Amino acid sequence: MSPKRASRAHLALELLGTFFLIGLFTFGGGFSMIPLISRELVERRKWLKEEEFQEDLAVAVPIPGPNAVNLAFLVGHRVAGPLGAALAALGCVLPSFLVILAIALGLSPFFQTPLAKKFFAGAGAAATGLVAYALVRLGRNPLKGIRTWVIGVFALVLLFLRLHPLLVLALAFLGSLLWERVGKNAR
Repeated sequence: MSPKRASRAHLALELLGTFFLIGLFTFGGGFSMIPLISRELVERRKWLKEEEFQEDLAVAVPIPGPNAVNLAFLVGHRVAGPLGAALAALGCVLPSFLVILAIALGLSPFFQTPLAKKFFAGAGAAATGLVAYALVRLGRNPLKGIRTWVIGVFALVLLFLRLHPLLVLALAFLGSLLWERVGKNAR
């Protein structure tokens, strides 16, 4: 095996371990994992630049499926190719699979104990904080200029009105195109 392939294979295994630990210690779903993934891959390990992470996140969110798994797949591919994509996605889903398997094998009474209930109440509150942090952190880069603010607020209003997210994305895209066209005609 060439050194480059060995290096990519090693990175792919590191991605598996990294995403396994992130998945194991994150509660609240995919959005609550985003700050942890960013901190680990961008800040700590420096496998990605912030801009690369933002690009992968922008692609991962509208793709059908769990956001964290989509993001793991995309950043895994960027860092270590196809093997990195597969192992990062596996690392992301494996902890949840193992917990569900443990529950199915009879550990569900443990989750009903007072101590476990207190833990999950605290974890749920922390997950809310993680999602809010992800929103603030990820919203500050794309929201530059009046156009992105107007489209962002418009999209938020449409989502609160219960429009389908894919329709909101399509309308945001069309709004951006229209804004660009009107801006060119005004010059």
